[in-house]
Amino acid sequence: MTTDASPALQVDDLVVAYGRVQAVRGVSFTVPSGGLVALVGANGAGKSSILNALAGLVRPRSGSVRFGGRDVTRRPAHELVAAGLVQVPEGREVLATMTVDENLRLGAWHRRSDADERIDEMYGRFPVLAERRALQAGALSGGEQQMLAIARALVAGPSVLLMDEPSMGLAPKIVDEVFAVIAEIQAAGTTVVLVEQNARRALRAATYGYVLESGTVAHEGPADDLLADRRVIQAYLGIE
Repeated sequence: MTTDASPALQVDDLVVAYGRVQAVRGVSFTVPSGGLVALVGANGAGKSSILNALAGLVRPRSGSVRFGGRDVTRRPAHELVAAGLVQVPEGREVLATMTVDENLRLGAWHRRSDADERIDEMYGRFPVLAERRALQAGALSGGEQQMLAIARALVAGPSVLLMDEPSMGLAPKIVDEVFAVIAEIQAAGTTVVLVEQNARRALRAATYGYVLESGTVAHEGPADDLLADRRVIQAYLGIE
């Protein structure tokens, strides 16, 4: 993928392995600043392993990750968060016994000067969280927990947001709300990398897509082109 501006992320020949099993085998891709790039494919294709490597949660066996032009391949997760590379994890992973407000304050751990301001901004963006700020996060519905996970990531002030399966386990109406929020985030200038099992929905939201198969890139291109590609439809999208 080419772009005139410097890319937000540049991934080259990334290999991620767990013992002898290679989950990601030499994947390369580019994420332009301000874009929304979707990584799609079947379960086990390596999507989440790529995102975890980008976020500093898994150390790649080889290859490189450049964020804002700097090599961050082996930087730990907390340093990447402070630099502006933040992940919304698969399964949401809110801290169930802590309140909504406490979850958000953990997301703002490195923003002492403007933490309150950013949390107030999240309450304005997600009114349901404002209403439930004193509730334990475990008492929220699945959709509310997903909104909390997104708000917790946004309160950190990311320039690049990594989103892992944001629609997982949610009712269709809530999925619509989540994808509306994702569109708003990108429209406001945040770069988004979206990993999503619902390939059609992800590509409709994206500007560019990479289709993964067995840890490698099988197809890539503008999202609209992938949505119209007969090979991609037959293998990954199905007939509506």
